[in-house]
Amino acid sequence: MLGSFSEKMMRELLEDDDLVVDSEVDVCETLTKWLNSQTPSDSNPLQPYQLLTNIRWSGVPVEYVKTKLLTNSVLMTDRQCFEFLSKVISYRLTGIQCNGLNTFHRPSTGVEQRVIIVGLNNGITITSDVYCVSLQTNELITSIQEIPCCMQYESAACVSGKELYISGVGESCNETGKWESAFGWMRCADMIKGRRRHCATFVNNSSMYVLGGFNDDEEVTLDSIEQYNTVTNKWTNVEKLIHGAWGAACVVYKTSIYVFGGMDENGQNLDCVQVFDTATKFCTVLTERQPQLECMLRAVMWDKSVILISPCICLIFDLEQQTFQQRDQFAAGVPHFGLVLENQRVFIIGGGTSQDQALREETENEWAWESDSAQQLTWTCYDKVESVAVMDIMNNQATANWIHHATLPTPALIHAYAVMTLPT
Repeated sequence: MLGSFSEKMMRELLEDDDLVVDSEVDVCETLTKWLNSQTPSDSNPLQPYQLLTNIRWSGVPVEYVKTKLLTNSVLMTDRQCFEFLSKVISYRLTGIQCNGLNTFHRPSTGVEQRVIIVGLNNGITITSDVYCVSLQTNELITSIQEIPCCMQYESAACVSGKELYISGVGESCNETGKWESAFGWMRCADMIKGRRRHCATFVNNSSMYVLGGFNDDEEVTLDSIEQYNTVTNKWTNVEKLIHGAWGAACVVYKTSIYVFGGMDENGQNLDCVQVFDTATKFCTVLTERQPQLECMLRAVMWDKSVILISPCICLIFDLEQQTFQQRDQFAAGVPHFGLVLENQRVFIIGGGTSQDQALREETENEWAWESDSAQQLTWTCYDKVESVAVMDIMNNQATANWIHHATLPTPALIHAYAVMTLPT
């Protein structure tokens, strides 16, 4: 029966969001059986790559790709398939997405991609509320258990597998927490140095790094890099940035953490790219600099590039060539927004604009959050979640439009957030 399907019929089957399956592995099994039953001819060659782009790769284990798909003779005779499956393996190991990669789950599998937001900041206070925003279903936002500690402005969150970690919370900004959908919140070991406005990321499943930031007690910009081991529940000082910085953005590529921009100890915006190699524990600064001084950047990875967005600019940094390209029409227009990339779309979440122009000019920091200033910024916050096709940014598509996706429960500045696969 399956062997009688035409390629068009198979493609339509794989495209179907409502296909009822327990697991995306079942879909892969169906595809490989169909491929093995075909006898392609010169007049009717198979095009398996187009079929692969309809698999929902966030639901396929990396071992299955290695043992079943990379050993399939039909797929391996197609160079485009081999290259694509190699990128799929990279995605499953690192989370880095690429063109043609479909990551939204089918509803029948009972899971979906969601962004977790910890704390909503209305410009005056920040709550301990935690919300899940579905990236697959419009206007689907649910609340979950509040974080059981004092929430702080500009803390940071990142994900390892099924666990979300948040750093820079608590009265002294030194607490670390872990959340898992099955168990809720758990307190982890405290950081060595309290900080907020820092970068946080995982390089592998067991090592989280926090880089730079600002210490409120001492009122200093930090250059320290701390590593947290999820197995031993211990923090270790591992190195220092060349330039202390807060409000920077970071991504992981291979064994290195790239830190973009930020603000230094003198209150000046930076245009440097610092690279910390987690294997050698050595930090360097790239020769190539950002086109302009910038802090409060957000960053997402796309294939071998980094997309950097701030209120004023959008940059693409080529990790192989180490060059920048500007795409300023995709700038966020507001600071303190969330930025995620999923299923070939870039999502911007919330944010806000400051009304106090005088203070911004006086401090020479247009977008800083001055929570301890005698003259407070007055914020207008936004509640929209919007998205645009990532290839529109990469190709500098002049006619690209941001599409409304959802509305937050309340207008808010967004600080701590990360994407996870969660039960529906």
